[in-house]
Amino acid sequence: MNSTHSNFSKHSPFSSWFNAQPNKHPQQRFGGVALPDNLIYLDHAASTPLDSRILECMTPWMTTIYGNPANRLHPMGELAEHGLARARQQIAECIGVQFDEVTFCSSATEANNLLLRGLAQHPLRKRNKILISATEHSSILTTADALKGFGIETQILPVDHHGQVDILLAEKLIDENTLAVCAMDANNETGIIQSSLPALASFAHSKGALLHVDAVQGFARAHFHNSTTSFDTATLSAAKIYAGKGAAALIVKKKHPRIRLCPQLTGGGHETGLRSGTPNLPAIIGLAEGMQLQYSERRDRLHYLSHLESIFTSALLGQIDARIAGKDVARVPGILMLQIPNVNAMKLIENTKFICVSAGSACKTLQATTSHVLKAMGQEEEEALSSFRVSIGLPNTEAEMKIAADLIAATALNLRTESAVWSTAKN
Repeated sequence: MNSTHSNFSKHSPFSSWFNAQPNKHPQQRFGGVALPDNLIYLDHAASTPLDSRILECMTPWMTTIYGNPANRLHPMGELAEHGLARARQQIAECIGVQFDEVTFCSSATEANNLLLRGLAQHPLRKRNKILISATEHSSILTTADALKGFGIETQILPVDHHGQVDILLAEKLIDENTLAVCAMDANNETGIIQSSLPALASFAHSKGALLHVDAVQGFARAHFHNSTTSFDTATLSAAKIYAGKGAAALIVKKKHPRIRLCPQLTGGGHETGLRSGTPNLPAIIGLAEGMQLQYSERRDRLHYLSHLESIFTSALLGQIDARIAGKDVARVPGILMLQIPNVNAMKLIENTKFICVSAGSACKTLQATTSHVLKAMGQEEEEALSSFRVSIGLPNTEAEMKIAADLIAATALNLRTESAVWSTAKN
């Protein structure tokens, strides 16, 4: 596609579905912070805007059909229950699983917690080891570490500099005491696709263990499906598929012996006893509609994201030397972990305020720490601190890609110059 003559220069082919783009409402202000009129949002791996088609589907369930699905004794509750059942069926069909294998949660973090804590705390558990890829989301790594008090041994599966699990070591570590193996299919920081999933599933199943896949980005930017991945449990989220926040799904397949989870929220016995609490029906409706749209439009979406990524990287690399994590392996389109040598990522982000990207290093209590993903891939501290993530979304345009690349390159070059001058003056 020739970007010079493309119709996508100033408008995305998906723009009609995103009427509430931040840069269309520069007057919005809260807590002393205003959205600039030239904002370019490139943090879609963190959160996406709400598709207006999904909002239209959600609205009746917030305004006129507001009953509790758990109370089926009157028409309002009965209708709400039908809506919940329809959403569950939609999601099951998108993933290729059964209706009763879908459990609704409030977020992917909650779903991952329910899975790991639920496995560890079940009174009939007989296995004591969980293996986790070193590049998993913190909701997996931190939760697993907290399970030591329940007699769980956590072992980290190292990855190579391409972000791929050491499959030979995994084969040795997975044994009859292994309860679960956790490996996301597409990394949320680098976009790298985990090519070892089939082998991990095979090893796990041969020893009677289960494979859990955090598929949040895998479904959002690829095509995660039961027919292509031999998973046993999986996590999905609305927040990454233009479906709003507040809903996620934990897929738990029916197996023999069956997967037993101890519920973490108890009370009303909702979700077949796995997750009590009044269902957030509008958000769940949004999740189901978002998944259906992602499923039906995935080819066009992935093509467009790849197209924009190509424009951005070509424009950036034409002006400054930058490295892409995992550039030599398969990645999902639109998620880039970039490293610009001798430029601190936090300073870069601070100086490009209307370009919304995220740092490869987290800032906790004002102390910069390197990304555990990049560290696991063998990057040195200085490299990791120079890394930042760009995650492109459907509302973005070709023009935005070029503007963002130009500004990032210019800012990085200025920071290099300032750093060199300061270093010279100091010496």
